Amino acid sequence: MENKIWFHADDFGVTKEQSERIVGCYQNGALNSISVIPNTPALRESLEILDRTDPDAADIRRVLHLNFVEGKPLAGAENVPELVDDTGCFDKSFIRFFQWNYTKRGAGRRRIVRQIKAEITAQLRAVTSQCDYRITAIDSHQHYHMIPIVFDALMDVLSENEFEHLRIRQIRIPVDPAAPLMHSAQMLRGVPVMNWVKWCILKIYAGRNKKVLQNKGIETPVFFGMFYTCEMKKEVVEALLPAYKAYAVKRDQDLELMFHPGNLTARYELLDARSNELADFYMSDNRYYEAECLKLLRRDR
Repeated sequence: MENKIWFHADDFGVTKEQSERIVGCYQNGALNSISVIPNTPALRESLEILDRTDPDAADIRRVLHLNFVEGKPLAGAENVPELVDDTGCFDKSFIRFFQWNYTKRGAGRRRIVRQIKAEITAQLRAVTSQCDYRITAIDSHQHYHMIPIVFDALMDVLSENEFEHLRIRQIRIPVDPAAPLMHSAQMLRGVPVMNWVKWCILKIYAGRNKKVLQNKGIETPVFFGMFYTCEMKKEVVEALLPAYKAYAVKRDQDLELMFHPGNLTARYELLDARSNELADFYMSDNRYYEAECLKLLRRDR
């Protein structure tokens, strides 16, 4: 089977209108993969949009975007009290989960893991038995699933009888290989310092998690999108895609490019309107530029 290039959009399903804008990147561009956020009021409407556009799920890969970042948990706040604030919304940062992975032991760790597994189970059910997105892959909002305390919980949940039928084929390892970046001194210098920090943290777990997935027969496409997160503009993709494609071909692997093309237009559309950071993330002009890049890219259909 020929390896695929996945031109992928994160954050599908926040609102009906945002979902339509993301689907427009398939109708008029290169998009062929989406990650759906499961705990949104627009989940069912967004599925209807996707099914009208790609009724056989033949052209757009459908991915679960596990979310511990924003909105309300699907397991119920009372069942995951350590993951939420006093309003029942997610409020624990990546760094907090990172700390838990090293500091939680004994009964405290079992309690956290139990809550993480309960929420993963609820989010899987939301996109399978409740709204069947026909998912074949999994990733996560802000890459929380890379942290072992979350990753191992995900592996345990996927092994349960309820989800064995899903046959998840791919799970994201969001660590760009550095070698293709070295082909361009200009692009190497352009990587934001914070993205290098994120890359270094995620790389700590990449080898470990890949080995587990490999033993389970789950693929991990070559990733392109961490170094230039939210900066996947035309000039970036044109400069780096040939090298990343060659890297993937040499290793006989799929390649995934991560975009965030689905902008929101008003603060009230956010899953948590209190967060200035999330408002900046969803309403950034860069989302327009990334959508435009997807529409400019050629693809074979």
